[in-house]
Amino acid sequence: MKKLVYLFLFLSISISAQSLSKLYDKVSSSVVYINIESYDYSQVLFSNQVNKEESLGSGVLIGEDGLIWTAAHVIQAAEEITVEFTDGDVYKAEVISSDTNADVALIKVSENFQLKQKQIAKIGDSDKTNIGDDIFIIGAPHGFKQSLSRGIVSGRFVPENLSHRFEKVEFIQTDASINPGNSGGPMFNMKGEIVGIASRIYTTSGGFDGIGFAVASNVAKKVLNSKANWSGIESLVLSPELCALLNVPQSGAILITKVSTKGRAGKLGLIGGFIPVNIAGQDLLLGGDIILEIGSVKIIDESSLDLIQEKLQNIPTGTKVSIVVLRHGEVISTTYDK
Repeated sequence: MKKLVYLFLFLSISISAQSLSKLYDKVSSSVVYINIESYDYSQVLFSNQVNKEESLGSGVLIGEDGLIWTAAHVIQAAEEITVEFTDGDVYKAEVISSDTNADVALIKVSENFQLKQKQIAKIGDSDKTNIGDDIFIIGAPHGFKQSLSRGIVSGRFVPENLSHRFEKVEFIQTDASINPGNSGGPMFNMKGEIVGIASRIYTTSGGFDGIGFAVASNVAKKVLNSKANWSGIESLVLSPELCALLNVPQSGAILITKVSTKGRAGKLGLIGGFIPVNIAGQDLLLGGDIILEIGSVKIIDESSLDLIQEKLQNIPTGTKVSIVVLRHGEVISTTYDK
C-alpha cells in the first residue's frame, strides 16, 4: 500500500511540473524585459554634472498593438523606456497612464510593433483567486530574464493608506520569489491568466523573505481604464515633523524627489531634488519643489490626495488646474489643462 501511495505522489508531482512547464512555454513570450533610463541629479552639487541612471523591470503584453502592463514605480520618472521580447525584438515605449497609488502603469510600444509569434496574455478575474491557489510569476529578478518562480496565494491585503476613495486597492500576497527586476511582471494562475502585477516585497533582511505582493488584476483594469494621467514624478508625502524641519508653511506637503522631463510635471517645469541626505535612516533628495496645493486643495496629509483625486474626477476636461509649490523658500503657482 505504501508503495502505491509513493507512486501516486510521484506521478502527481510529475504531472504538476509538466503542466507548469507547458504553461510557461505558452505564456512566456508575453513577458517583456524593461530597461529604464532616467536622470540622476544627486551629483550636481559635487560635480555640476547630471548623470544618466539605468534601472530595470518587467512587464506583460496585453494588446496586439503593443500595450504592456507594468508597475508604476518602474517607469515613474523614466526618460527612455526600452522593452525586449523573448524573440529578440526590442522597441522603444512610452507611458500611456500610471497610478502610483495602485502601483500599476500602462505603456505602449512607440514604434511599428510586429506581433509575430508573441503571445498576448489573457487577463483573469483576480476576485476568483483564492488563498491556497497555485500561482507563478515570470520576470527578470536582478536582470535574469524570463525567470520563473512559483508559489501559492498566501493572503489578500487591502492597506487603508493605499486605497482610493472610490476604488479598493487590493494586493495578492504570495510566497513566490519576488526580487528587484520582477517588478511589473505578471502573476499567472494555473490557467495561464494574469491575476496580478508584481509590485513589492516585505523584507527585514533587504532580500526576499517569502512575503511578496502583486497588485490584483481587477484593480489594474479599473485604474488603468480610467486613463490615469502620468505625473512623471517620484515623491514623498511629508509628515508634520519633516514639514517643520524643511520650513514648509503647513503641516503636510508633497516633496518631489525625481522628475521625468516627459511627464506632466516635467512639462510644467517642476523640478526634482539634487541634495542627497539621510533623515532618520531614510535616503532623500532635497532641493526639489514641494507641492502645497493642487486644484485649490491644500495638502495636509495622505487623505488630501483622495480629496484632490475626487475633485479632479469631477471637473471637465480642459479646465485649468492650479498647482502651488514651495521652491527654494518662495511660494509660486502654475496651472495645467486637465
